[in-house]
Amino acid sequence: MADTKISALTAVSTPAGTDEFGVNQGGTSKKETLDQIKTYGNTAPVWAAGTASANTWPKFTPGTLLTTPEDGALEMDADCLYGTTDAGNRGQIPLRHFIRCDSARTLPNDTNVNPIFNSPANGTLTLETGTYLFEALLLITGMSATSGNALINIRGAGSATIAAWLWLAQGLDATAAGTIADDDSAYLTAEASAASVVAAAVNTVLRLHLRGTFEVTAAGTLIPSIDLVTAAAASVAIGSFFMCERIGNTSVASVGQWT
Repeated sequence: MADTKISALTAVSTPAGTDEFGVNQGGTSKKETLDQIKTYGNTAPVWAAGTASANTWPKFTPGTLLTTPEDGALEMDADCLYGTTDAGNRGQIPLRHFIRCDSARTLPNDTNVNPIFNSPANGTLTLETGTYLFEALLLITGMSATSGNALINIRGAGSATIAAWLWLAQGLDATAAGTIADDDSAYLTAEASAASVVAAAVNTVLRLHLRGTFEVTAAGTLIPSIDLVTAAAASVAIGSFFMCERIGNTSVASVGQWT
């Protein structure tokens, strides 16, 4: 029988589970069905370890989301990753950017707007356009005993154009981090709080919980920052953090089975 070029073969229609492929097993020519290949691929896949080089790790290519989300589907568009745990009910998979004090950070002894974090230097995050959810937990010690605490600026000296701010600043100007008392709170619609983010007092400890959303309408940087009301060699305690995640484009209104 004469050899036939691959290019001369007729293209197969959608393969059936019983269609067979030639394989070599231990030096012996054998056949394997499509169903056998699928079974192996579904039950025993092992991804090789990637490297620092491009295109060595598994990845999705952004595409158009399913009209009706399917149970178990993983999807990605130009905005987010998504997963579906029950048919029709798609959810966004968080990809969080965070920065955390792994050691206490002594702030400059001045009343300028300074980055809250400095590892990496100046605590600067680059963001693409989109809508973001953020959260922070901050503990500042060693503040001046003069009445007042600090202004918090989420964007700081960053270059991103940011709009649609809505965030909660909740905290206390306290004598100690563990003081049991009702925290003050304020809802803010701009990037910065008042000059004292919570009610001013003559204490030296500031504890804060921040949470909210914003829209980046022009890509750029964000530098979470603090401006002390009275200069002091204050310190951002170990474990303090800022975290944000992109939840969609600038017009996102919902993800999920809302009706």
